[in-house]
This record gives sequence, structure tokens and C-alpha cells, in this order.
Amino acid sequence: MGLHRLLGLSVSVPDPEGLAAYYGELGLTADGAGGFGGTDGGTQVHVAEGPFRRLLHVDVAADDEATLAGAAARATDLGATHAWQDGVLHLTDPHTQVTFRLQVAERWNQPAVAAPARDNRPGSPERRNARAAGVTAQPRPPRRLGHMVIGSPNLAASRDFLLQVVGFKMSDQMEGIIAFTRCSTDHHNVALVESPVPLLQHYSWECDDVDHVGHTATKLLRADPERQVWGFGRHFLGSNYYWYLRDPAGSFVELYSDMDVIDDDEEWETHGASTFGPEHIANAWGPNLPLEFIIPNDLEVLKAGWGAMEG
Repeated sequence: MGLHRLLGLSVSVPDPEGLAAYYGELGLTADGAGGFGGTDGGTQVHVAEGPFRRLLHVDVAADDEATLAGAAARATDLGATHAWQDGVLHLTDPHTQVTFRLQVAERWNQPAVAAPARDNRPGSPERRNARAAGVTAQPRPPRRLGHMVIGSPNLAASRDFLLQVVGFKMSDQMEGIIAFTRCSTDHHNVALVESPVPLLQHYSWECDDVDHVGHTATKLLRADPERQVWGFGRHFLGSNYYWYLRDPAGSFVELYSDMDVIDDDEEWETHGASTFGPEHIANAWGPNLPLEFIIPNDLEVLKAGWGAMEG
């Protein structure tokens, strides 16, 4: 592939301290310089102060200098804005104003997590005379940043930028509605949706299993029920369990587990990428998609912010 994993993202928000406090409740580790991470992969979210919530950068790991040179050449051929800074290639999508920063980094093997004991099933009890371990588990930090969804005023053009310039691959898409792209073996690392202005629609943290999702989300909701957005449920596209909460800046935070893995492109295209319709866009099961997931509550604030920048 050349690209092999998502390294992180950078955002600006009006109240970095409030977001930092929220991350503390989530269990993320602060690096003392505006960065936060889960238990795996180090610092992956960087927070700065800005007049409105905005996604600034997405950092992506590449295998070698040849991968960066190839992306730079594609950018030149297609007239895309790009620059080199300290060996890092900066590629800016003109429609989202997000800069994708490609850098050479070693491939990383995520530490393995022991599989939970199998569930009791009709006619096949696996756990006898004991409670399930999940009922006594505790909330704990998520593992790593897995993916994000970016709102673009021109979904098709932003999709083509990711595929044709940056070097992502397509996993699934419904034309004009959503595109799921990847730079790793995860089903998606960056998905795109249509939006009146650029925005970070949500970003997602991987958990060990469904109980990890449930315990950690419940901890945050018991502290403030207004954080609830959408879930619990299971997506069709990506197959993952999900639970979405609201962060204090206005973006949605997803806790997820059991994401599809694509390590054979031909196998995925032949057998994995099954057909789907509009009824599958939200989920396979779970609550209905809330309106604010499509039209964020702070949309007018975002419009004003982008309008001031353009003015």
C-alpha cells in the first residue's frame, strides 16, 4: 500500500481546557503539550485553541520516502496544494481545508488483547456456574484512535483527493452520501460525508470488546447524561459495535470494537464488500440515526467561523 496507519489528528477548539478535562474522564493520557492518547500508539490527538471547532491536520504513516515522493508527484500532476516541511509532506484538500501530513514511520504491531470467554448460547453453554467477566469489568481507557468522519462541501472531490493524491483506498461508498477510505487494514480510517462547511463529524477510539465500549461509555454518561448522542448499536459498514458521545467542543466521540479488517484487497472486493442499500447507511441494528448526526447543533456557529475566515 505504501501507507500503513493513521498516526493522529490535530484540532482547534475555543476551550482546550474543557476538552482536556473530558479526555481525562475518558482515560486518555496527556503528554503535557496539548496531546492525548489511549493505551496503544502514543499521542494521537493534538488540541490547540481556535475561534471555532476545526479539524486542522491528519497525520498518516508511510513506509518509505518513495511513497512520499509518489504522493508529491501525483499532487503536482493534479495541481493539488502541497509542501515539504522537515521531511513531512503536507497535502491540503481545498474543500475541507484539512492538511494530510505524510511521514515515514515504522510499521507497528498493536499489542494483542486476550479474547474474552465465549458467551453462553442456546444449547451450547460455555460459561458454567460463574458470572460473565464483563459484568464486573471496570471503565478503562480506549486503545487507539481508529478513524474519523470529515464533512466536506464537495464529497466527491474530497474523496478523489484522498484516493488519487494522498493514496488511500476505497472500502465502501454510497455515491453522494458517504465514502469509507483506508490507509491501513482497518475498514476505514477516514470517511467522508457531505456538509455545508468543513467539519470533524466524529472521531473514534478502539476498545477491546463490547463490554469495554459499554463500561467506558456508561462512566461518561453517568457523569453527564447530556453527552449521549447515538447508540448502542452495530454498524453494517465496518461491522463494528458503536456508541457515540458528545465532546464539549461539539464533535462526536465514538467508542467502538470489532471493526472489519481488510488485509487482502482482492478478497475484500470479491467476497467482503457485499452489496448494501440506504437502509444500511446508519446501522445493522440500534437506535435511529439522530438528526444532529446529519445537521450538527452548532452548524450556524461553524458557518460563521468559516465565513469570518474567508472574509
